[in-house]
Formats: sequence, C-alpha cells, structure tokens
Amino acid sequence: MDKKKQMPFNLNNFLLATAIALDSKINNEHNISLNHHKRVCYIALNLGIKFNLEPNMMADLCSYSLAYSLKKSDLEKLPFTMGKEILNNDLVNEIINFSVFLDKKFLQDMKINKNEVIKYVEKNEEKYSNELVKNFLDISAQISFWEDLKYENEILMFIYANLHDFTIVLDFEEILKITTIFHKLENPNSLFLEKAEKITDEFEFEHKDKQIFLIASSLQNIGKLFIPSSILNKKEVISQEEYEVIKTYPYHTKRVLNSIMGFADISSLAIKVQERVDGSGYFFGLDGKSLSFKDRLLGCLVVYNALREERSYREAYTHDKAITIMKEEAKRGKVDISLVEHFDRIFA
Repeated sequence: MDKKKQMPFNLNNFLLATAIALDSKINNEHNISLNHHKRVCYIALNLGIKFNLEPNMMADLCSYSLAYSLKKSDLEKLPFTMGKEILNNDLVNEIINFSVFLDKKFLQDMKINKNEVIKYVEKNEEKYSNELVKNFLDISAQISFWEDLKYENEILMFIYANLHDFTIVLDFEEILKITTIFHKLENPNSLFLEKAEKITDEFEFEHKDKQIFLIASSLQNIGKLFIPSSILNKKEVISQEEYEVIKTYPYHTKRVLNSIMGFADISSLAIKVQERVDGSGYFFGLDGKSLSFKDRLLGCLVVYNALREERSYREAYTHDKAITIMKEEAKRGKVDISLVEHFDRIFA
C-alpha cells in the first residue's frame, strides 16, 4: 500500500457508521424509526445464514442492506466484493426487500408482536419463495432473534460476529467518490467540493493532503442529516432554541466519523468547521491557537460557501457581497483576513 495515495477501507464499517445518518434522513422524511437500517441488516443476515451464503456474499448482503435506501446509481459506486452484480442478485434483493418490509410494517414502535409477524408471513407466503418463508419461520422460533432486535448493541455484536473481514486498500480518489454520495444527500446541488478542490490547488497541497482535505470537505455536512428539515429549511427567522439544535450538527458529524476506521485525520478536520478564530464558534469553542491552517481554511470555505448558496430564507449573495460580509467577520476576529483576501482572489 502506498500511504501517500491509498488507505485501508472497510465498506461495512463505513456503512455501519453512516447508517445513523441515513436513519435520521428517512426518519425526517418518512417518520421511519431510528436504527432502521441496522435492523434490516440484522434480519437480512439471519436469513443469509439460513441460506448458507458464502462469506463474500454475506459481506455484500450486509453492505447492501445498510445502504439500500440510497439511489441505485449511488449503490453502484460502492466497492462490493462481488461488484455491481450483487445489486441484481434475485435472492439478495428478495431478502432485503422482505427485511425492509418487515421492519417498516411491524417494528417501528419496537413493541414487537412476533405472533403477528409470523401470522402475516404464513398468510402471505405466496408473495415470497418457499425457502425464504421456511427460513424465516425457523429463525422466528428463536427467542433471541426477537430480543436482539430491540437493542442496537446486540444487533452490532451479531453483525460483527457473522462477517469476515473484507478490508481493502483504495485510492483516496475512490474513497472520495463514496463519501461524496453522503455529501450530496444534504444538498444535491452543492458546489462545495468544487470550491474545496480549487483552493487546495491554489495552495498547492501535496496529493495526500489534498485528498484528505477533500474527503473531510465531503463529510463536514453529514451531521446536518440529523437536523429536522423543518428547521434547516425554515423560511422565517429561526428561534434561539432552533439555533441550538442546528449547532449540534458538528457533534453528529463526530458521532459518524469517529466510528470509521482510519478516518481520524478526516474527522479532526470535518468536525471543526464551525469553530472561529476568537473562540466563539461551536461545538468545542476552540480558538486560533488550537486551529491548524487547514482547520481555518475549511472553516472559512464553509462560511464563504454558505453565503454563496441560496437558502430558504434568502437568495444567494454575490461574490462581492460575500467577501464584504466575511471582511466584517474578520474585523470581529471570527476568520482570518488573509484567507478572506485569498478567497476574494481565487473565486472572483
């Protein structure tokens, strides 16, 4: 492995970490209860064991079930052990569709009535293959199957206990393609990454530094998936209480990224984007002495990009207006004036 160009990557570890963000997104949009993706994965893997699936197919079944709610075009970008073929596997799709349906129909309030579930499956067995029905009924006879479904830790222990390690080495660029999927979930039309690449080129970052910066840039907003859209997209002035909710998003970014193996440097950058030079930012309240050049650069880019993008309560500012506002922020000690001047030149 060339450490200047590559890093180890475990797809299931990454998707188990990001599943909480996907949960929050569909909870926000469709009122699906949290831990949904992990419960789907748990049901699917139990069925996979009964079907005696090979280790690589079990790994892909786990990945697919944890990310099933993504668009197919995004799923095709994930490095499954079997490649895109897994997405067209009839058995895998039947297992996942069955698992998703059961969770959405019967497990939302976690007051599990296993007899009701079993009765439904038996009554509708013509909808599914005979082997799927038989295997599920075998699984449903186990008390532990239903009890584990109630507890996230038990689900996680089961998942890790039943998977082989398929960690691979990926180029940084390949990882960026994966993380960009999650960046676009919060704002599909964002040009943030294009701006991030432009400034890394302007400052002549070395290859590894550039890619780490870009990956961190792609994930710095993942915590916003935890914030209700009724607050993020509110057209009226938000209340102080709502602002306090918005301020939690770097914390949620930290929750996700700190669970991904090998992402320590990426996490360290991504979670500081709302810190300010004078220490007035959030959520750590770090000041300039504790912020590296890259921290301050990414934070400044977040400010500039926010001003240049349209919001529900205002139109996008022009470049000149955004720079004027940022210069005022620099006078107040919030951002580095030298960076604002660079941005004025780079993005003019």
